[in-house]
Amino acid sequence: MNARAEARTALRIYQSRTGLNLPELAARMGYAHRTLIQFVSGARYGDGEGDATAEVVRRFISENPPPAPAPPPGKLYPTQNLRVCDEMIRYCLGGRWGVLYGPAGGGKSFNFECRAAQAFERSIEPAVVYIYTSPEMSPHALLKRMAAGLGAPYAFSVDGLRENVLWMLRRRKEPIAMILDEAQNFRGRIDAIEVLREIGDRGRVGILVTGHDELFQVFQPRKGMQFEQWRSRIEQKKRRVLGLSESEAREILSGELGSLPLQTVKAFIE
Repeated sequence: MNARAEARTALRIYQSRTGLNLPELAARMGYAHRTLIQFVSGARYGDGEGDATAEVVRRFISENPPPAPAPPPGKLYPTQNLRVCDEMIRYCLGGRWGVLYGPAGGGKSFNFECRAAQAFERSIEPAVVYIYTSPEMSPHALLKRMAAGLGAPYAFSVDGLRENVLWMLRRRKEPIAMILDEAQNFRGRIDAIEVLREIGDRGRVGILVTGHDELFQVFQPRKGMQFEQWRSRIEQKKRRVLGLSESEAREILSGELGSLPLQTVKAFIE
């Protein structure tokens, strides 16, 4: 990929991350709007390859990075559950699929949100993308959240969003880990589940499905749908996590609230 093509791709991602349009970007870079339109198009660009403009674009993005998503309040503690979450992320970064499940209160969502925020701080194209699954999420809503997490250009149609998401995934040199949290909310939306499977099959991505103990009910055979392909993928690696141990809970309470009387700590834990 030449300098102009790389800069054009970086600019598309930057637009998706910031919401800035080409006229706004042109004004901030000191270019005429028409000049920047010509640069990002596939048309001939003056008498050269556009290397000078590409360098201006790269420097502008480097000096004005898009804001990273705010991590959830609090800090990570070295719990067993965090180690399991990290293990599953590493596994999915190899382009594989897995499932992590367990009761509420173990910090799964918090751990994954923090890791995704840290990945974005390291790169405008993060290796870890976190997506919260809302109840009864439609294919369009799912793809819209994928596009936002990846920095893919927005499209109004499901087909347009799907192709933009796949384009972003296929251009990556290494697979990313895409975390679908609270995935038990997919129950009743087979259409969204099938869209996710297509993205996983066609894109350069590892899929990590997470949720509580009822998660597997989503993939139970039902009339007209056996989910054999789904189960063969997510069951490549399954891990279950429980709540915090007493010693872990004590450490977190001390870290967040400071030194407390023993009886107060026990009251919190119980």
